[in-house]
Amino acid sequence: MKRQFINLVLDSCSSGGFTLRRIKSSSLFQQSKRGGRSTTAVVEEAELPEPALSFGPFLPRHREYVLDKRGSITSMPFGGSAGTIFAPFGLDKNKIVNADQKGNVVVYDTCEEKVCGMPRLKGCMANSIPINMGDALYIIKRCPEKPYEACFQALIHGEPPEDVHESPGWHWHSLRPPPYVEAPGYEPSCDFEITSLVVLGKSILVSAGMCTYRFDTTGHEWSELGSWDLPFHGAAQYVHELLGRWVGFSAQPEDQFLCVWDSGLSACDAPTRCRVWSQREDLAIPEDWELLSSDLVRVDYGRFCIARSFLVYEDLDCCRSVKEKFMVLTGIELGKYRDADGGIGMIKHTSIRYNFSGYTTYWVF
Repeated sequence: MKRQFINLVLDSCSSGGFTLRRIKSSSLFQQSKRGGRSTTAVVEEAELPEPALSFGPFLPRHREYVLDKRGSITSMPFGGSAGTIFAPFGLDKNKIVNADQKGNVVVYDTCEEKVCGMPRLKGCMANSIPINMGDALYIIKRCPEKPYEACFQALIHGEPPEDVHESPGWHWHSLRPPPYVEAPGYEPSCDFEITSLVVLGKSILVSAGMCTYRFDTTGHEWSELGSWDLPFHGAAQYVHELLGRWVGFSAQPEDQFLCVWDSGLSACDAPTRCRVWSQREDLAIPEDWELLSSDLVRVDYGRFCIARSFLVYEDLDCCRSVKEKFMVLTGIELGKYRDADGGIGMIKHTSIRYNFSGYTTYWVF
């Protein structure tokens, strides 16, 4: 299903709240090019769209989640972005789930423009990864620590957990952490941080501690695939129309090159990279732009949005200060072309720059 909007959530230190901006995906695909060839995209500048929804300060006596006349949720508890989660939710990803650092959860339906409350998370899920699995949401901490029962949870509709005496509906289920977490002598550290993951059918694959593990969402069981890491940085996406290849960013976070890998995961082996593009191949990046992070949002059949955030510094007499902070969204089209390296070529469309003045944290999906 075609994604009509790219969702961008911004955190404002001045107001203590968050705003949802929705950018039309069609604005990134205005150029018509054929043949699998394209030139480096020229960056246009645009103003951020008006907020579609604002998440405001907590009103402790209210437990009802409502939208006021300005399109604000007036009862969400926020006190900073640490532990806050925003992620797509639902089969069509047309809902947005939000959890704060106290475990309060709401879901916003972007089609019906309705907000509903959900059961609370079991503990804080700071520094965690949300994983949309169609009609369920899984959240796992990048570096699990005690209590382990709060480091991997799933929001599933159906029967409640055994220790919850409630009617069927939406419930959070505490799941077992990866096997290495329960090993004797385990201590949370960067050596065991989850660095990459993929969704493969009804399984979630994660890499940590130089090994890759599979979680079966049907039987809720873990298994070790092998002593190798997924060659991605963050999450990669399986693309059926590219002969079942994977698309994501290179494992070296300092590079963040867009890459395509073969479908070797089906054979329980690490995929092999078959195509790579540097940032300067798909975007005209000046020398003074410092890359912070890269995200990949799937828009349509073979079409993606690359979202990259940058900093520009200025040298003052006493220190080095941030002069500009901004994001560039680039529309790209991947396809099978005879004259392309590895059989996969890229068509670049439009790149748009949005300035982040006054905002500290963002989520894009």
